[in-house]
Amino acid sequence: MANLLIVDASSALCSVSLISAAGVQDLTERQPRRHAQRLLPMIDEVLQVAGVDKTALDGLAFARGPGSFTGIRIAVSVIQGIALGLNLPVYGFSTLQLLAQQALAETTVGQVVTVLDAHMGEVFWAVYERNDEQDGLLCRLVGVEQVSDPQRCVDGLQYMLQAHQIDPYNCVLAGNGVALLTLEDRLPALSVVDGIEPLSHYAVDQVANAWQRGEFAGFEDFPPVYLRDSVAWKKLDEQPSLLKR
Repeated sequence: MANLLIVDASSALCSVSLISAAGVQDLTERQPRRHAQRLLPMIDEVLQVAGVDKTALDGLAFARGPGSFTGIRIAVSVIQGIALGLNLPVYGFSTLQLLAQQALAETTVGQVVTVLDAHMGEVFWAVYERNDEQDGLLCRLVGVEQVSDPQRCVDGLQYMLQAHQIDPYNCVLAGNGVALLTLEDRLPALSVVDGIEPLSHYAVDQVANAWQRGEFAGFEDFPPVYLRDSVAWKKLDEQPSLLKR
C-alpha cells in the first residue's frame, strides 16, 4: 500500500492524515494564526505514530483552496518543500469539495451547498451532488466554485432552485459561511448541517483513488485556488480579517 500524506490548512483548523499499511492516522488542531508553527510538527507526529519515515512517503495531497489565503500559502509551501526535497508527486483537492464530502458522509441527501466565510464581506460557495459512479469521488461539482457577497450567493441559489438544479428537499447547507446568509424568506426549505469544517480525513478516499488512477503529478498541475486574486496584493494593514484566520 502506498504511503500518502494529506494536509489541510485552509481554515482555523489544521489537519493532517496519513494513509499507510497501518491504516489511516489523523491529527487535527484548532490553530488560528499558528499554522506555520504547527503544520510540520503535526506531520512528524502522524508519521511517528504510523511508524513511517518521511523518506518512505510515496505521494502528497493538500487542500488547495479556496479558504484562508494565509493558510493555503502555508500548506502549499510545506507540501512543495517536501515534494521537492523527496522528489514526490502531489495531488490537490478543493476545500469546498472536502466540506461537501463530509456533509454527504453524515447525511443521506443527494446535494449539498458548501459555504465558507471568505471574510471582507464575502463567501466562497459551491453546489455539489452525490456521485453514484464507482470512481472514488463521493460528489461532483454542479456549475463552478464562486466567491461573492452573501446576498448574491442567496440569489444564485434561489435561481438554481427555480431552474430545478437544486432539490430543496434533497439538499443541505454546510460550512461556517452559512451563518452569513439570510435564508428565512428566500430559501426556507433548505436545512443546515452544523459542525462541518475542513478535515483532511474526509479526503482519504478521494486521495487513495486518485493515487490508484495515476492522477498524482507535478506541483505545477495543482496551483492554489484563491478565487479572489485581489487579496494577494493588498497590504497587511488593508487585510484585518486575514489576521483572524
